[in-house]
Amino acid sequence: MGGPEQNGGTELKAGALGFWDCVMMAVGGMVGMAIFSLSGVTFSLSGPASLLAWVVGGAILFLYAMNVAEMATKFPRAGGVFVYPAECLGRTAATRDFWAWLAAWSWINVTVLGTAFGAIFIAQYLSGIIPGAAPHVVPLGVLWVALVWLLNVLGITLMGKTNLILTALLVIICLVYVGYAFGAFNPAMLSPFFAGFLGVKGFYASIPISMLAYGSVIAISAAAEEIREPRKTIPKAMATALIATVVLYALILVSTYGVIPWQQVTEGSFGFYAPLHFAIAIFAPDKPWLMALISVAALLAITTTMLVMVMDAGRTLLAIGRSGILPKQFASVNPSTRTPVLSLTVVAIASAIVACFPGFTMQIIGTGSLTFGILVAIMVFSVIGSRVYRKDVQGTFVTPGGYTLQVLTLAVLVFVLSQLGRDALVLSGWWYLIGLVYFGLRYVTKPDLFKDAKG
Repeated sequence: MGGPEQNGGTELKAGALGFWDCVMMAVGGMVGMAIFSLSGVTFSLSGPASLLAWVVGGAILFLYAMNVAEMATKFPRAGGVFVYPAECLGRTAATRDFWAWLAAWSWINVTVLGTAFGAIFIAQYLSGIIPGAAPHVVPLGVLWVALVWLLNVLGITLMGKTNLILTALLVIICLVYVGYAFGAFNPAMLSPFFAGFLGVKGFYASIPISMLAYGSVIAISAAAEEIREPRKTIPKAMATALIATVVLYALILVSTYGVIPWQQVTEGSFGFYAPLHFAIAIFAPDKPWLMALISVAALLAITTTMLVMVMDAGRTLLAIGRSGILPKQFASVNPSTRTPVLSLTVVAIASAIVACFPGFTMQIIGTGSLTFGILVAIMVFSVIGSRVYRKDVQGTFVTPGGYTLQVLTLAVLVFVLSQLGRDALVLSGWWYLIGLVYFGLRYVTKPDLFKDAKG
């Protein structure tokens, strides 16, 4: 493959994003629908221990983020999840391209399903502001996908500033909620700690689910070409965003779990997919404005997450298009907005289609967890490969401890992924089969794409 081409038709807008734009992009991507919905799922599975599962998930993603940060300072290019394996993971171009495609294919699954997952819940949270919105799940979900697509297409600067404002409002509202919830906090609700309907097993199963909430931290690396001083900015922005998100999540979860009994959070119940609303109904039934405010926060959270995921997936497709594994049109950048319109459009269409099937939310969660885990593993091996095969490229950040961090990340990852159910394995298997068939066909019909171009 020989590295992505960067001619005038595929260049993005350099220097459009500063440090705080990057931090808020990552925070906005992470503080999304997960905390307003998946925290109820994990609470049902493991009771108060769900709090620990979210902290552990954040710690695992911190390890992962540091691996990605090291790679981003060596190869600060768009669509990092494709670029890093393509540069480092193997001795031959064909090998590198295979792992790059598998990583990108995994991330496309996560981002498309994540965008669709958020869209499915738009109607539910919008109904807290506009009565009568709840039944219109599909049309409102598709409309929201179209909205985030438009904001992305109009330019990274507009998307970044919009995300910054929405994320700031989101954080403020979350802190208001925490303040009121702590006023009703009951320590007895957190005992016994390992509870839920699956107990300790539920705790282990909750970790890969919680990991999904932090996945958008790598969105910073996806926009590397559009960041000012990326080698300096990316590691600092990733660490800052992830630490801030873990702290905010811990505050929200402690205050929420200290109010509601896990026994009432059963699958399909109000608290299962809307735990914060359920908590307000318990500790502040006389404050309908707070319920409406949390609905606004949830809408902001879903919107920011969808914005970042569509942006990230679009840059990933752009990187694959530059390589030629996808048609070159995917690498095309609009000359006025400097955005990959076709790639963004394909992501939006795929997300909208999935959003038309709201009955598959649990399957979306499981499949996204597994494919994200596989992506993490490939990124970790890419770091190792960069140190072995690409000593000619030096970055500005190296994860400490030699290979200790990589080994620890992989060990924890194998354990948590082993807790996923059969549905996740089957659906992910079909997804990877489709990806492998496409790659095989491309390999047979376009063999020149996979020849070595560098020593």
